[in-house]
Amino acid sequence: MSGELPLECAHLARELAGLRATTGLSLAGLAARTTASKSSWQRYLGGTQIPPPELVTELCALAGEPPARLLALRELAELSRRHPPSRPEPSAPPTPSAPAEPSQETGTATGEEPPAAGTPDAGRPHAPPAEPAPVPFFRRRKVALAGAGALATAAMVAGALLLGGAGEEPEDSGLWPGCVGERCRGKDSQSQGCGLKGSGMRTVAEREFGRQTVVELRYSPSCRASWVRVRFGAIGDRIEITGPDEESQSAEVADKFDAQNYLPTPMLAGGPEGMTACLVRAGSGERHCFGR
Repeated sequence: MSGELPLECAHLARELAGLRATTGLSLAGLAARTTASKSSWQRYLGGTQIPPPELVTELCALAGEPPARLLALRELAELSRRHPPSRPEPSAPPTPSAPAEPSQETGTATGEEPPAAGTPDAGRPHAPPAEPAPVPFFRRRKVALAGAGALATAAMVAGALLLGGAGEEPEDSGLWPGCVGERCRGKDSQSQGCGLKGSGMRTVAEREFGRQTVVELRYSPSCRASWVRVRFGAIGDRIEITGPDEESQSAEVADKFDAQNYLPTPMLAGGPEGMTACLVRAGSGERHCFGR
């Protein structure tokens, strides 16, 4: 790869870096909450590599941004890597042509009438009228490729706007889930599309604890999976979801970022019937549980 970064890749890298700044996470924090390592994120944010679409969706989920626009930008960057613009080869300098031989009848090789004797141009060789220089083939080809690329880019950007609107997704966009039923066990609801708008996701029960902390039991019919999330928990709080068969998943408020945002548990397969949501308070260990 050349040292010059394609414009589409640079644009994607800037957008990803902006989302990372929105989350307030360091590279290590980003790696802890996604399926990519710290070194991988460094390459993605620097534009030297293009992240897979699932990772773009995960970052958008952390930043609270609908993924449609970023996924479209990722496709543009991928296309620019697969089909880089061709570079024109330097053209050889024109070979000087031999001067025209004078004709005995006309005085020049062009067949034009020589100037009359006594005029200012008499005795000077009469040059033929200048013709426009032909456009080199490689320039015509470059212009054609640039036009085709611009049309393709415009079409893809228009498609991204139709899919995502002005940075927002429609409420019922019919998202295709990343997992269904048993395959969702232990996976993150946001990165799988189960917790995004358009998945049919809903809160089936919730409880308030103290002045700010809210615990919600949530369910996605398109994924056929349930999970629990806490909003404005205290550092050290733990949330749990337990199914009818006593299988459970949990998550702990680890830092300021978790405390100031939503923190979900991994998912359990199945609907909310028989699911139990619990909040275990930091320090005291008090358990507060509820169901649908």
